[in-house]
Amino acid sequence: MSDTEKILFPGRFGFENKSLIDSDFPESARTALWFVLRRTVELNRSEGWYRIAEELLRLHRIKQSYSDDESSDLSYDILQKLAWTKVYIFCERVYDRLLKEEIEYDFNGNPGTILEIEAVRIDFEKDVNQLLAEESIVYRMKDGEFYRPGRYHSQKISSKAYRILQDPKLNEARRHFTKAKLFFEKVPQPDFPNAIKEAVSAMEAATKALFPTKQKDFEKIIKYITDANGEAIPPTIVNGILSPYRFRGAGQGVAHGGTTGGSATAATTEWTITVIAASIIYLRDIAQSHEIEPPPF
Repeated sequence: MSDTEKILFPGRFGFENKSLIDSDFPESARTALWFVLRRTVELNRSEGWYRIAEELLRLHRIKQSYSDDESSDLSYDILQKLAWTKVYIFCERVYDRLLKEEIEYDFNGNPGTILEIEAVRIDFEKDVNQLLAEESIVYRMKDGEFYRPGRYHSQKISSKAYRILQDPKLNEARRHFTKAKLFFEKVPQPDFPNAIKEAVSAMEAATKALFPTKQKDFEKIIKYITDANGEAIPPTIVNGILSPYRFRGAGQGVAHGGTTGGSATAATTEWTITVIAASIIYLRDIAQSHEIEPPPF
């Protein structure tokens, strides 16, 4: 598993409650990006600080003279001032125009390629994606271009579900839900069928942990759930909770023999994960209504 396919430590254990960012490139992220650039320079995988500073000045629309010795600090200064949208453009330009294969020279001064340009680009992309994940920025880079794995509201609901899934008795559900997100956000090729399977497994595991019963039929478990006042879940909401479960059994390529329920596209997978995240939150609220002192999750 690559670094960019991981849910980072704070997210896995619910210690990070930062708001998701989709309309900025924060100062801390710009500083981290400067260090990513420095690594490319030190490993001789880029055209160097002079060209980096030149590209930043171009994007900032400023004409300024500078020396090689000044180019590193100048790059940092301009990176902090650049409009946030242009920082993303800059990253794509670095990937496309400023990276180069890593070359090492032998004792006779003969060059030898240590890392091909495609491998250099992949490594740069991993560093950028790690940075974005650390900063709670919603975008990811793939093949040198930024994209958004899921819509903002979907990510917010998933983040809230993650916090609920920190309850120790929901460990199995959390493992399945984490796998679902990894399959959905996998770079370069998402695995939508397995994302759906794991998300549904998360809902099943959470439901059985929150409402222990000898009943094995998942649909019956959902229909028999009642709140503290003895009220059952309204039938229309029951149908909504069960819809991802039924899609897993009928979706084309999702379950064995499923051919008539539709394909597992990016849109249907995101919908499935979002509905399941919301369902887990809802079921947790019902379970808490039976508890005198709900645990702090």
